[in-house]
Amino acid sequence: MNLTLRPAVVVVIGARLFSVMTEKGWLYYDAPQQTEVVAASILQNNAEGLQLASSPRALELGHQISIPTSASLYMRHVPSSPADEMSDEELHNLIANVKEEDRIGKMPKLDILGSPQVYRLTPHALVAKYVGTDPWNEVYTMQLVQQNTTVPVPQVRRVIPDRVRGKGFWLVMDYIDGEVLLAIWSKLSWWRRLQVVCALRSYIRQLQQVPLPSTHIPGPFDGTRRPLSCLGGHFRDDAGPFPTYAAMAAWHDEQNHRYQVDCNISADGTYFWPYSKFDTSAPLVLCHFDLHMRNIILDKENRVWLIDWAFAGAYPFWFEYVPLGFWANAANSDRRLPRSFARFMDFVVGGCASWYFNNYIKKFDSRPEGFRHFNIDHDHFVKQGIDPQLYKPVDVAQPSRCRMMVHKYLDLFYDALLGVSALFVVD
Repeated sequence: MNLTLRPAVVVVIGARLFSVMTEKGWLYYDAPQQTEVVAASILQNNAEGLQLASSPRALELGHQISIPTSASLYMRHVPSSPADEMSDEELHNLIANVKEEDRIGKMPKLDILGSPQVYRLTPHALVAKYVGTDPWNEVYTMQLVQQNTTVPVPQVRRVIPDRVRGKGFWLVMDYIDGEVLLAIWSKLSWWRRLQVVCALRSYIRQLQQVPLPSTHIPGPFDGTRRPLSCLGGHFRDDAGPFPTYAAMAAWHDEQNHRYQVDCNISADGTYFWPYSKFDTSAPLVLCHFDLHMRNIILDKENRVWLIDWAFAGAYPFWFEYVPLGFWANAANSDRRLPRSFARFMDFVVGGCASWYFNNYIKKFDSRPEGFRHFNIDHDHFVKQGIDPQLYKPVDVAQPSRCRMMVHKYLDLFYDALLGVSALFVVD
């Protein structure tokens, strides 16, 4: 058995150590901010690499969309694609001729509201994904991830409007030849499973380091610095857009207050349901926010890919755990994540993410009637002349300092372990 040091990995680890030392003040380095213009309408390739055009939304606002990049290390050459030589008309014809057997990603047990409209554009290594809403946040986020991380993400080749419906768009992307993790997980050895979850942890840590277009606007983003409505997880249709982090926190507190008033009215004014305020101590970071096993692909070369970035946005780190927690606790066992995967969720996301889910979000989401009761009088307690001390939140939903410290050291240990193990490969 020969242990070979990977030079490329040494460079990555060295760069990361340099970054940490700079952040800690051990070194001083004023790195220039780099930007790349994002692909949105048409993605083109030439000898110099990927040329990215402005999106219609950016053009409407009179400026280009820019992607902040943290290091030139991740700037990669994009290989050519059959889509590069096709006109929009040719792509429309391919999409118009797809059949049901060309549809990929179907999982009837999970798709209560219907399967995603994603089709293989045979005979080419391309897929077309229908997006009924604004697609630019997904396109922008995927480009942002590609420019700033080593996370494998499908390359978007073209965004074209849907001619049949008269609304929505088709995202033409590279086809990833592999299987979704949910379908193949039971066939993997324990060693391979460990490799997959280690890769996922590495991806999450990288996403958390991605420079955001705006550090104070939560939710999805498309490079225009305009707040967008939050999607996925525990968010409802009325969630956002939020112009500030504080506004998103206030929305969560408002939903709890609604439920509190609802409970008080139901109990004839004798019960005051207690709740804690939303914790804004963690900074906003990039979250995929839909890390279901169906959105993780293991390709033929054993690389782990992340797909479906429609819900991605700027959130506190522990939001990454939210969809995982919901699926792991699904009432229907057919829809529940495998227990053998769920036990790794803490490791993958890190920090006290599971505490926030179990002690805040899980309780928050179990009260749908409180969220949807739009006729609740927000000044109910004031009009009743009730002492504010009886109904105002008394604390912030935050784990104890001891728990936070333990998880901090666990994260340091896990990251160090992953860093050291990544330096070696068994031949």
